[in-house]
Amino acid sequence: MNDHQFNRAALAALLAALAAPGMLTGQRCQTGVSLPRVAAIAGGFTALQTTVILIRQDDWWVTPRTGFHFGSGGSPSRSQDKLLHAAIAYQASQVAILAWDWACVPPTLAAWLGAAVGIAVGLPKEIGDGLHEGKGFATDDFGASVGAAILPALHRTWAPSRVIQLKGNYWPSAEFRDRTGGLPQLENDYAGQRYFLAIDPGLLPSGAGAWPDWLGLAVGHSVPTWLSAPPEDEWYVTLDLNARGLPVNTPWWQKVAALIDQLHLPLPGLRLTSGEVRFGLY
Repeated sequence: MNDHQFNRAALAALLAALAAPGMLTGQRCQTGVSLPRVAAIAGGFTALQTTVILIRQDDWWVTPRTGFHFGSGGSPSRSQDKLLHAAIAYQASQVAILAWDWACVPPTLAAWLGAAVGIAVGLPKEIGDGLHEGKGFATDDFGASVGAAILPALHRTWAPSRVIQLKGNYWPSAEFRDRTGGLPQLENDYAGQRYFLAIDPGLLPSGAGAWPDWLGLAVGHSVPTWLSAPPEDEWYVTLDLNARGLPVNTPWWQKVAALIDQLHLPLPGLRLTSGEVRFGLY
């Protein structure tokens, strides 16, 4: 399985994660930690990692191989691949926290166990790359995953961190619509993927003060092309919707809003590419 095929599986996992409520709180149990549920989580994680290793067996047992070594991801996509790694780790961490909540693990411990799972999800691929000639354990990709996986744990344990969210959106690029030779595929349609660091003060327990609770700002990154021309950085500075800050007073809204808040919905902002600034919905 090559990197693109692995990323397809990882993107599928990311989409599955997005289908789960993004709330980092869960119904607490009254009877202590559920060992059968802990065993179910451990078994599921082990099965996932084993499957990844078997699918990527060429990185361990098929040439070209070399001794384990470190390297850099190289980022031929202008860091879009690195941001995809971070997004997957971020979502995996959130889903894992919910799983540990389901197992009745105390909230703080559940948060950090979830972060550990988010970090570990990408390890088989990186270790495999570390044994593969011409690649290497990508320290920059792994570092991005670690930082992203830790953020949901901080959301639960340190309230000020909640103003920072990782968000993204996707729309098929011209490269994807006109692809030849099978590339780009969905998972490496980097020109169609946009990743955002959102700052939403309304997520603080005290709210945003005079600033609307539902409004934030976001800085994003993408590339206009990847295969048809050398990629270049495409930056965005936009408004951001914090759905959890909307004045909707129904019991179910916060869970729905937390799911919405995994995505950056297009709002007015600026796009900066090659020194050119454009205003639009991004």
